Amino acid sequence: MASLIAIRLRNAALMLVLATLLCFALVVSAPGNVAVLIAELRTPKATFEQIHKVEEELGLNKPLIVRYGLWLTGALEGDLGVSYKTGQDIGEALSSRLPITLTLVVGGACFAALLSFVLGFMGALWPGRLGDVASRVLALLGASMPSFFVGALLIYGFAVQLRLFPSFGSESPTSWVLPWMTIGFLPAAVLSRVVRVGLEEAMARPFALTATAKGLSRWAILFRHALPTIAPTYVNALGAQGGAMVVGAIVVEPLYALKGVSDLFLQGVLFRDFMVVQACLLVFLTFFIILNLLVDIAIMFLDPKLRRQGAGA
Repeated sequence: MASLIAIRLRNAALMLVLATLLCFALVVSAPGNVAVLIAELRTPKATFEQIHKVEEELGLNKPLIVRYGLWLTGALEGDLGVSYKTGQDIGEALSSRLPITLTLVVGGACFAALLSFVLGFMGALWPGRLGDVASRVLALLGASMPSFFVGALLIYGFAVQLRLFPSFGSESPTSWVLPWMTIGFLPAAVLSRVVRVGLEEAMARPFALTATAKGLSRWAILFRHALPTIAPTYVNALGAQGGAMVVGAIVVEPLYALKGVSDLFLQGVLFRDFMVVQACLLVFLTFFIILNLLVDIAIMFLDPKLRRQGAGA
């Protein structure tokens, strides 16, 4: 098992290096001259001398490999540069915004997991009945509606009409309810089908038929015997949906006026603040890599085949 984990850690480290190369290459290859943009922000109709001065200040006139090395060294030390637009240190901006995005994604993942199990077990407990039909309809609706449309419906229903939850901000715990539901509804629909299909296949296996012959209830068989068999598949799907929720945060954060990393990324794209875009992309890719690493390690402990493989390695 230790050797398999070591291999996963090595692959994750390699992916992190490739992620830094990708972030740097995307920003460097962006059209336009960054020095011209910054100089014009400082002084309208900037002269050539002013543009050249900006290039020297930011090191834009140095070779690409030197610029990449300087940026990577700074990133490892927590120095991600300064925003071209505001002059604020990007590391400080990310440190204040990262908890908001993590709260949104983790809370949305918990909501998605809870709702997916409810819908999945409804279908598995009463196959072909009203509960099964209702879970299928909700899963179909959830997988068909984009996040911004779900958010608009939730804001209109729960914030405008019923006045149960705030429609923006993150000051109180109740203000997170609607964002969590918005970002977690589509993943819950996908995961509910994973639960439903996995339990249906498990209930057709010999161990489930044997347990039924012994007189165990369907509820007991589903929880005690069928549920552990779908755990590796479910964790893998949950990890994939967790990555999708980070992308969905780009839509959800502005919708609820949440000042997270995704909101900062959109501001950087809008104002062509390439240092901010570069830093946010690095944060997103690092999150994906760490999430995949954790999912791989969790599956190793949940899947008996991988455990035996790791024990024999």
